Amino acid sequence: MSSHVQCPSCGSRDGRKLFYTPQGGILWTPFLNFIKCRACGARFHGQTGQLDPQVPKAMRVITVLIILVFTGLFVGFAMSLSSLRRTKTSQPTAVPTITVPTPSRR
Repeated sequence: MSSHVQCPSCGSRDGRKLFYTPQGGILWTPFLNFIKCRACGARFHGQTGQLDPQVPKAMRVITVLIILVFTGLFVGFAMSLSSLRRTKTSQPTAVPTITVPTPSRR
């Protein structure tokens, strides 16, 4: 795919663009232009040629924030469903009746 990019480790031009790495995951790897050499297996950045590139810390922070937001939305949705279920199925409380004796006439 990327025959114009030369591997900085072995000099081969046989590389393929990665779509997943443990550091970048599925979210960031396609945007970062990571390439893996098919000849020697080295991972490098396609534009800078840096071996074993790392995902910038800002992208990691954004990923954590995205996960926290989705977790919060999921928990909030689950809590709202449980409160709706409680209000729909709850029975009205019965009001106790008191019998008042009537005075008898003689």
